[in-house]
Amino acid sequence: MGILIEYVAIYAPWIYAICGLVALYQMYRLWNVRAERRQAVFSLEREKAIQELQNVFSVAMLLLLIMGATYFTGTTLAAAVEPVVRQARAPNPTPVFLPTPTNTPLPVTATPTPIPTSAVTVTTPLDPTPTAPSAPVLPTPVPTPAPVVSAAACADGRVLITSPGNGEVVSGMVAVAGTATHEQFQYYKVEYAPAGSESFNYLEGGNSPVVNGALITFNTAILANGTWTLRLIVVDQTGNFPPPCQVTVQIQN
Repeated sequence: MGILIEYVAIYAPWIYAICGLVALYQMYRLWNVRAERRQAVFSLEREKAIQELQNVFSVAMLLLLIMGATYFTGTTLAAAVEPVVRQARAPNPTPVFLPTPTNTPLPVTATPTPIPTSAVTVTTPLDPTPTAPSAPVLPTPVPTPAPVVSAAACADGRVLITSPGNGEVVSGMVAVAGTATHEQFQYYKVEYAPAGSESFNYLEGGNSPVVNGALITFNTAILANGTWTLRLIVVDQTGNFPPPCQVTVQIQN
Protein backbone atom coordinates (compact mmCIF):
# COMPACT_ATOMS: atom_id res chain seq x y z
CA MET A 1 0.00 0.00 0.00
CA GLY A 2 2.83 2.41 0.84
CA ILE A 3 4.57 1.74 -2.51
CA LEU A 4 1.26 2.40 -4.37
CA ILE A 5 0.93 5.77 -2.59
CA GLU A 6 4.52 6.60 -3.56
CA TYR A 7 3.77 5.82 -7.24
CA VAL A 8 0.71 8.10 -7.14
CA ALA A 9 2.89 10.90 -5.74
CA ILE A 10 5.52 10.36 -8.49
CA TYR A 11 3.02 10.36 -11.37
CA ALA A 12 0.77 13.09 -9.93
CA PRO A 13 1.77 15.64 -12.68
CA TRP A 14 0.67 13.19 -15.37
CA ILE A 15 -2.66 12.62 -13.63
CA TYR A 16 -3.22 16.39 -13.44
CA ALA A 17 -2.37 16.72 -17.15
CA ILE A 18 -4.83 13.98 -18.17
CA CYS A 19 -7.56 15.50 -16.01
CA GLY A 20 -6.90 18.90 -17.62
CA LEU A 21 -7.24 17.47 -21.14
CA VAL A 22 -10.50 15.75 -20.19
CA ALA A 23 -11.74 19.01 -18.66
CA LEU A 24 -10.99 20.91 -21.91
CA TYR A 25 -12.91 18.31 -23.87
CA GLN A 26 -15.87 18.61 -21.49
CA MET A 27 -15.88 22.40 -21.91
CA TYR A 28 -16.04 21.87 -25.67
CA ARG A 29 -19.00 19.48 -25.20
CA LEU A 30 -20.71 21.97 -22.89
CA TRP A 31 -20.44 24.71 -25.52
CA ASN A 32 -21.95 22.42 -28.20
CA VAL A 33 -24.75 21.15 -25.93
CA ARG A 34 -25.80 24.69 -24.96
CA ALA A 35 -25.89 25.66 -28.63
CA GLU A 36 -28.03 22.62 -29.43
CA ARG A 37 -30.37 23.42 -26.56
CA ARG A 38 -30.95 26.97 -27.81
CA GLN A 39 -31.70 25.67 -31.27
CA ALA A 40 -33.91 22.76 -30.10
CA VAL A 41 -37.52 22.95 -31.33
CA PHE A 42 -38.98 19.74 -29.99
CA SER A 43 -39.18 18.73 -26.36
CA LEU A 44 -37.32 15.49 -27.10
CA GLU A 45 -34.33 17.46 -28.37
CA ARG A 46 -34.39 19.70 -25.29
CA GLU A 47 -34.50 16.66 -22.97
CA LYS A 48 -31.53 15.16 -24.80
CA ALA A 49 -29.59 18.41 -24.39
CA ILE A 50 -30.42 18.50 -20.65
CA GLN A 51 -29.19 14.90 -20.29
CA GLU A 52 -25.93 15.84 -22.03
CA LEU A 53 -25.49 18.77 -19.62
CA GLN A 54 -25.97 16.43 -16.66
CA ASN A 55 -23.34 14.07 -18.07
CA VAL A 56 -20.88 16.93 -18.48
CA PHE A 57 -21.52 18.03 -14.89
CA SER A 58 -21.00 14.44 -13.60
CA VAL A 59 -17.68 14.12 -15.43
CA ALA A 60 -16.57 17.49 -14.03
CA MET A 61 -17.34 16.35 -10.47
CA LEU A 62 -15.44 13.09 -11.08
CA LEU A 63 -12.40 15.03 -12.33
CA LEU A 64 -12.47 17.21 -9.21
CA LEU A 65 -12.59 14.12 -6.99
CA ILE A 66 -9.66 12.48 -8.83
CA MET A 67 -7.50 15.63 -8.65
CA GLY A 68 -8.34 16.16 -4.97
CA ALA A 69 -7.52 12.54 -4.09
CA THR A 70 -4.25 12.75 -6.07
CA TYR A 71 -3.22 15.94 -4.26
CA PHE A 72 -4.01 14.47 -0.82
CA THR A 73 -2.16 11.22 -1.64
CA GLY A 74 0.89 12.98 -3.10
CA THR A 75 1.35 15.34 -0.14
CA THR A 76 -0.09 14.10 3.16
CA LEU A 77 -0.13 10.31 2.65
CA ALA A 78 3.22 10.18 0.82
CA ALA A 79 4.94 12.03 3.67
CA ALA A 80 3.31 9.73 6.26
CA VAL A 81 4.37 6.43 4.62
CA GLU A 82 7.86 7.56 3.53
CA PRO A 83 9.68 5.91 6.53
CA VAL A 84 7.76 2.64 5.99
CA VAL A 85 8.60 2.57 2.26
CA ARG A 86 12.26 3.37 2.97
CA GLN A 87 12.52 0.54 5.50
CA ALA A 88 10.76 -1.90 3.11
CA ARG A 89 13.23 -1.06 0.35
CA ALA A 90 16.27 -1.18 2.66
CA PRO A 91 18.58 -4.09 1.78
CA ASN A 92 19.11 -7.00 4.11
CA PRO A 93 22.90 -7.19 4.14
CA THR A 94 24.87 -10.35 4.70
CA PRO A 95 26.13 -10.30 8.29
CA VAL A 96 29.85 -9.76 8.76
CA PHE A 97 31.45 -12.24 11.12
CA LEU A 98 34.41 -10.82 13.02
CA PRO A 99 37.28 -13.13 13.98
CA THR A 100 37.18 -14.45 17.52
CA PRO A 101 40.20 -13.23 19.52
CA THR A 102 42.54 -15.94 20.85
CA ASN A 103 43.35 -15.80 24.53
CA THR A 104 47.10 -16.19 25.18
CA PRO A 105 47.72 -18.15 28.42
CA LEU A 106 49.71 -16.36 31.12
CA PRO A 107 53.17 -17.74 32.06
CA VAL A 108 53.20 -20.20 34.94
CA THR A 109 54.74 -18.80 38.13
CA ALA A 110 57.08 -21.21 39.89
CA THR A 111 55.87 -22.34 43.31
CA PRO A 112 58.51 -22.01 46.07
CA THR A 113 59.51 -25.25 47.80
CA PRO A 114 58.50 -25.25 51.50
CA ILE A 115 61.30 -25.69 54.02
CA PRO A 116 60.74 -28.58 56.48
CA THR A 117 60.04 -27.53 60.03
CA SER A 118 62.66 -29.89 61.39
CA ALA A 119 65.38 -28.05 59.45
CA VAL A 120 64.64 -24.73 61.14
CA THR A 121 66.54 -24.03 64.38
CA VAL A 122 64.54 -21.94 66.80
CA THR A 123 66.67 -19.74 69.09
CA THR A 124 65.12 -18.64 72.37
CA PRO A 125 65.99 -15.03 73.18
CA LEU A 126 67.80 -14.36 76.46
CA ASP A 127 65.82 -11.17 77.10
CA PRO A 128 62.86 -12.20 79.30
CA THR A 129 60.94 -9.00 78.46
CA PRO A 130 57.61 -10.00 76.92
CA THR A 131 56.97 -8.80 73.40
CA ALA A 132 53.67 -7.05 72.67
CA PRO A 133 51.47 -9.03 70.26
CA SER A 134 51.42 -7.69 66.69
CA ALA A 135 48.22 -6.24 65.27
CA PRO A 136 46.20 -8.61 63.06
CA VAL A 137 46.69 -8.13 59.32
CA LEU A 138 43.40 -7.40 57.58
CA PRO A 139 42.89 -8.63 53.98
CA THR A 140 43.22 -5.91 51.32
CA PRO A 141 39.96 -5.55 49.35
CA VAL A 142 40.34 -6.37 45.66
CA PRO A 143 38.74 -3.67 43.46
CA THR A 144 36.19 -4.79 40.86
CA PRO A 145 37.78 -4.45 37.41
CA ALA A 146 36.08 -1.95 35.09
CA PRO A 147 34.70 -3.28 31.79
CA VAL A 148 37.20 -3.16 28.94
CA VAL A 149 36.21 -0.57 26.30
CA SER A 150 37.76 -0.75 22.83
CA ALA A 151 37.09 0.86 19.47
CA ALA A 152 34.56 -0.68 17.09
CA ALA A 153 35.95 -3.05 14.44
CA CYS A 154 35.13 -1.46 11.06
CA ALA A 155 36.43 -2.76 7.73
CA ASP A 156 35.72 0.38 5.64
CA GLY A 157 36.78 3.94 6.50
CA ARG A 158 33.52 5.29 5.04
CA VAL A 159 31.46 3.35 7.63
CA LEU A 160 32.73 4.01 11.17
CA ILE A 161 31.29 4.06 14.70
CA THR A 162 33.61 6.03 16.99
CA SER A 163 31.27 6.27 20.01
CA PRO A 164 30.19 4.32 22.00
CA GLY A 165 33.05 1.80 22.10
CA ASN A 166 32.97 -1.98 22.32
CA GLY A 167 31.96 -3.09 25.83
CA GLU A 168 30.95 0.42 26.97
CA VAL A 169 28.16 0.69 29.58
CA VAL A 170 25.45 3.13 28.45
CA SER A 171 22.10 4.37 29.78
CA GLY A 172 19.57 7.11 29.11
CA MET A 173 19.98 9.20 25.94
CA VAL A 174 22.94 7.84 23.96
CA ALA A 175 24.56 9.65 21.01
CA VAL A 176 26.03 7.35 18.36
CA ALA A 177 28.87 9.18 16.57
CA GLY A 178 31.04 8.26 13.61
CA THR A 179 31.25 8.51 9.81
CA ALA A 180 28.66 7.52 7.18
CA THR A 181 29.67 8.60 3.68
CA HIS A 182 30.02 7.24 0.13
CA GLU A 183 30.90 8.48 -3.37
CA GLN A 184 27.31 7.63 -4.47
CA PHE A 185 25.66 8.19 -1.08
CA GLN A 186 21.90 7.55 -0.77
CA TYR A 187 21.20 7.09 2.96
CA TYR A 188 22.47 5.38 6.12
CA LYS A 189 20.75 3.50 8.92
CA VAL A 190 21.56 2.17 12.40
CA GLU A 191 20.12 -1.20 13.45
CA TYR A 192 20.11 -3.12 16.76
CA ALA A 193 19.99 -6.77 17.82
CA PRO A 194 20.72 -8.82 20.95
CA ALA A 195 24.42 -9.69 21.20
CA GLY A 196 25.19 -12.86 19.24
CA SER A 197 21.97 -12.60 17.19
CA GLU A 198 21.58 -11.66 13.52
CA SER A 199 17.94 -10.54 13.89
CA PHE A 200 18.62 -6.82 13.41
CA ASN A 201 15.84 -4.22 13.55
CA TYR A 202 15.78 -0.65 12.22
CA LEU A 203 16.59 1.96 14.90
CA GLU A 204 17.16 5.29 13.10
CA GLY A 205 18.99 6.74 10.09
CA GLY A 206 19.64 9.78 7.91
CA ASN A 207 19.63 11.01 4.30
CA SER A 208 22.79 13.18 4.48
CA PRO A 209 26.43 12.05 4.77
CA VAL A 210 28.16 12.44 8.15
CA VAL A 211 31.94 12.73 8.68
CA ASN A 212 33.17 12.45 12.30
CA GLY A 213 29.85 13.66 13.67
CA ALA A 214 26.62 12.60 15.35
CA LEU A 215 24.76 9.82 13.52
CA ILE A 216 21.71 9.28 15.75
CA THR A 217 20.56 9.75 19.35
CA PHE A 218 18.32 7.14 20.99
CA ASN A 219 16.89 6.38 24.43
CA THR A 220 18.10 3.10 25.96
CA ALA A 221 14.75 2.79 27.75
CA ILE A 222 13.36 1.17 24.58
CA LEU A 223 15.71 -1.80 25.13
CA ALA A 224 16.05 -4.20 28.03
CA ASN A 225 19.14 -4.33 30.22
CA GLY A 226 21.88 -6.53 28.80
CA THR A 227 24.33 -6.75 25.91
CA TRP A 228 23.21 -5.33 22.53
CA THR A 229 24.85 -4.93 19.13
CA LEU A 230 24.52 -1.70 17.09
CA ARG A 231 25.21 -1.90 13.33
CA LEU A 232 25.79 1.00 10.87
CA ILE A 233 25.00 0.48 7.15
CA VAL A 234 25.62 3.01 4.33
CA VAL A 235 23.61 2.41 1.12
CA ASP A 236 24.63 3.88 -2.26
CA GLN A 237 22.47 4.94 -5.23
CA THR A 238 22.52 1.39 -6.69
CA GLY A 239 21.25 -0.22 -3.48
CA ASN A 240 24.65 -1.73 -2.64
CA PHE A 241 26.67 -1.03 0.51
CA PRO A 242 30.24 -1.43 1.84
CA PRO A 243 30.89 -3.74 4.81
CA PRO A 244 28.84 -2.58 7.83
CA CYS A 245 30.37 -1.46 11.12
CA GLN A 246 29.05 -2.79 14.42
CA VAL A 247 29.71 -2.28 18.12
CA THR A 248 28.53 -4.15 21.24
CA VAL A 249 27.39 -2.16 24.30
CA GLN A 250 26.09 -2.92 27.81
CA ILE A 251 22.73 -1.25 28.59
CA GLN A 252 21.97 -0.55 32.27
CA ASN A 253 18.78 1.50 32.68
